[in-house]
Amino acid sequence: MVADHVSSGLARPLDPICAALLELAERELRDGHLEAAAEVAGMACARAPDEVALQRLLAATVHEARELADDQRANFYVARAHAHCLLGDAGKADADFRTALQWVADCLPAHLGLAELRFPGDDYQMWLQRLHEMLRPHLYLEIGVYKGHSLVLARPPTRAIGIDPDPCLEVSFEADTRIYRETSDAFFANALLEDRLAQPLDLTFIDGLHRFEQALMDFINVEAHSGRQAVVLIHDTVPLDEPTQRRTRSTSFYTGDVWKAVLCLRHYRPELDIVTVATPPTGLTIVTALDGSSRILADRYDEAVKRFMDLSYADVENRLGEELNIIANDWNAVAARLEARGT
Repeated sequence: MVADHVSSGLARPLDPICAALLELAERELRDGHLEAAAEVAGMACARAPDEVALQRLLAATVHEARELADDQRANFYVARAHAHCLLGDAGKADADFRTALQWVADCLPAHLGLAELRFPGDDYQMWLQRLHEMLRPHLYLEIGVYKGHSLVLARPPTRAIGIDPDPCLEVSFEADTRIYRETSDAFFANALLEDRLAQPLDLTFIDGLHRFEQALMDFINVEAHSGRQAVVLIHDTVPLDEPTQRRTRSTSFYTGDVWKAVLCLRHYRPELDIVTVATPPTGLTIVTALDGSSRILADRYDEAVKRFMDLSYADVENRLGEELNIIANDWNAVAARLEARGT
């Protein structure tokens, strides 16, 4: 392939940014994205015009302009956005990711790129790992297991329970782990529930059906079986934009309207301590100060659903940080907050 020998045998740029741009251009060329490879190589040459490897790659990819299909156009702008990221220009990267979405509304790399620009730093998996290490829960519950990549973070002596009607496990578990292949509603309605749980929940991760009313019901059920010092985590609470939070899914990158559950909890249960960490790709809400005896949400569930169901994302988009109580992606600050609460 062209990409395998265009710059072979030539010294790689010493500048790490130029070297990363060269690697990006070579990857685009290997994937057959000539226009994207040429654009990135040109940006790299503008930064380091004397680098022979960059010159040769640019020469190999320059050709007559051709009409591109929509997906090719989207890929072009995604590649250029990544190049702008390497060059430290977040504004231009943001613009190019958004232009890619104008060509292909369901362009996953563009959505992921925007998410990383918005929330840099450790992702939610790293946060889960740290919370397990800090809290050492006796009993961990996860709603929405899928491939098991978050459930596997539980370590002995933690006992872990996963709930998912159709898991597609790709991992092996170290902790004592039990998977229930059913909905969360069915799990909590089971007559043998007390035998299944055996003890209060210490840590729960809600990442199931991406619907507001289901996330709310999951929280109600979880809190009723949690200890006072327990921690509940709710994933996908910060939408990227309006299309990716719609109740009817139309994009691969998707949060649904889970964000409404956070607003609902803050409205009906102001005594709960709720923060949403700005962790990629879609935030992680941490709820503490639980009260397993509270009946407020259970008794007013229908009222709460009716109140928040039709709330438009446009109504809160400009004040989402305040509504969700979004805080920085700073582990030390959150750990200190949890320790202060005796969690």
